[in-house]
Amino acid sequence: MKRRHFVCCLALGAALCVGVPAQAENLLGGVAARLADAPVIRGQFEQTRKLAGFGNPLVSRGDFVLARGRGVIWATREPIASSLLVTPERLVMRGADGKVQQQMQSDTQPAMRVVGESMIAMLRGDLRSLQARFDVTGKLVGKAGWALTLTPTDAGMRRVFVRIELTGDKFVRNVRLEEAGGDSTVVRMIDTAAATALTPAEEQRFE
Repeated sequence: MKRRHFVCCLALGAALCVGVPAQAENLLGGVAARLADAPVIRGQFEQTRKLAGFGNPLVSRGDFVLARGRGVIWATREPIASSLLVTPERLVMRGADGKVQQQMQSDTQPAMRVVGESMIAMLRGDLRSLQARFDVTGKLVGKAGWALTLTPTDAGMRRVFVRIELTGDKFVRNVRLEEAGGDSTVVRMIDTAAATALTPAEEQRFE
């Protein structure tokens, strides 16, 4: 179960720009114009995960911090405290006691690097990076909203996901992941806010 949760967290997240049709360019440009451009984005999350063959969903809650050029930290508070650090160089999972439970260097785990980069790109709304591994479709909603559907074009991603759906405004608000094995996950971002810098405590968590 821990392994499935670990992979799910990594997925939240999919750095090269590729040529896209003009209609797609217009959509991506419209969404990008609505997204906040901030060095730091932080908030809370609620994740509801439904496993194929199981009746009751698994619900977890916690906080996240996304820092430009650094990565993202998911700190789960309940039901079991843990944290996941994803940077361009490494992936580190810690238990409630702060001890490292699992660590992978991106240069030795290319698949995890791809997932980690995608996760950061999704939360940052880095649409051009996502375009390298997904077919992106969607629409603008009202004066400030947007909705996107990401269909994997990368062979490795297709083995894990059927599609990823995102909705938001100036921030990503909801992420829905449909997995190839029949599992699904919905993540709600709550009380999301932009900041100009990490706090000293957050800086330590990125070390």
